[in-house]
Amino acid sequence: MKRLFAGLAVVSSLVVMSGCASSESPKQEPVAVEPPVRVVPVSQELNAIACPEGDLRGSGLAGDYDHALDYAVNQIAVQIQSSVTSTSKMQVKSETSAAGEENITSSYDRESQVSVQLRNRQDVHVQETIAREGVVGVVACMHRTDAAKPFRDDYQSARDALVSSVAVLSMTTHPLEKSGNYEKMTAAYAKYRESAQILQSLGFNENSTEIEENYAKAIADYIDYKSRYKVYIDGAYESDEGRILFEQISGSVKLQSVPDSCDVGVVLELEISAPNCKEGGLGISCTEVVALNGKSCSGESYFTLGGTLKGVGRMSEAEAKEKLLSNVSRNDFVADWKKEIERWFLK
Repeated sequence: MKRLFAGLAVVSSLVVMSGCASSESPKQEPVAVEPPVRVVPVSQELNAIACPEGDLRGSGLAGDYDHALDYAVNQIAVQIQSSVTSTSKMQVKSETSAAGEENITSSYDRESQVSVQLRNRQDVHVQETIAREGVVGVVACMHRTDAAKPFRDDYQSARDALVSSVAVLSMTTHPLEKSGNYEKMTAAYAKYRESAQILQSLGFNENSTEIEENYAKAIADYIDYKSRYKVYIDGAYESDEGRILFEQISGSVKLQSVPDSCDVGVVLELEISAPNCKEGGLGISCTEVVALNGKSCSGESYFTLGGTLKGVGRMSEAEAKEKLLSNVSRNDFVADWKKEIERWFLK
């Protein structure tokens, strides 16, 4: 019996051990977890897109295609120094989070901002468009020859205007017209240089040697003309009336007596009638009619100004003439004469 119980004990132990072993879980291999795919921001993708060699490039980023294209075109316009206008501008900001997500925010800046206008926008072509998750990016390109089209027209117009103004100035003899044509010529040259510099910024150099030389000569000729130009008086001191009148109208400018022959300038010639005296209720009244003639050295008439001098004497004609002289500065026409003469001193 003892042997039988011992055998059962051994079998029981084996069964218990076998049951414990079957309750253990099998070992599992760890599952490989792939890292999240990082999305490249649209702005970064745009930076990698190039235009054909030599083309102007612009890129824009916005919440819609039209605004993105506008920003791209504006970038191109800035590069070619187009005309500047003041407008309200929508600001677009791009922020990329640590997870690689791109957020676009926009707002309108109501302050006056500098923007540009591209006159031949139709020549801009879209190189690439990227649209993802509400973000639109555009890369636009423009051939330099296309960008230069409107500025070539501007350049030719400015060049023609300058050539014409140089020729007109050389043929002008009237002092005031010559001064005005000189100002027109310098303004035309400024426009010409501006248009030429814009073309140069686009890589187009025009031959300007001849026109620059002609302009420099026109400047030198005008400076020489001004150095010889004078305002003269003729016969002013032959009478007391003439002396007083020219003292009043010349102001701080010293008028020169006309030489035997003058080169260029204006000759002021004073004409004074004989006094006309008659008795009246207040005494004896004397009047003199005066005229100021402006003419060229060769005798060409430029202008004629008129006026009347008047004096009243209670006792005699001599007193009336004395009053006439003392009242010269009180005549309204004297101020008008002074303004006219000042116009003939070239600035």
